[in-house]
Amino acid sequence: MSKKCTSQVVGIGNKLLCTVEAADWHFFIRRLDGENYVPFSEFHKKEMTSADVAKFIPNWHTLRWIKIKNSMAGKSESYAKDAEFQINVYSAENSHKKHEETVESFLTFMNQRSHD
Repeated sequence: MSKKCTSQVVGIGNKLLCTVEAADWHFFIRRLDGENYVPFSEFHKKEMTSADVAKFIPNWHTLRWIKIKNSMAGKSESYAKDAEFQINVYSAENSHKKHEETVESFLTFMNQRSHD
């Protein structure tokens, strides 16, 4: 699995969309209050590592994941919240991943940071 993702700020600076190279799942991060978040702009159209993602969500490994039924983003989408951010992980259109597999792919991506 790739140790990096390509990120892009979408909306009015309130969402950071991340695409992992050659993966059949994606994720995005946004503020819980929906407000613009200037620090996202540092990563617009750049590569991010799992360590970069952990700067926004340092407690990623303890989050409680909730399935989204009838997601518009992907067939299998789940989200988790911490005090400031929400992270959504979802399968790509051509993926056959189930919710749990999509979350597991994200956790595997994030676990790579300790091996860099």
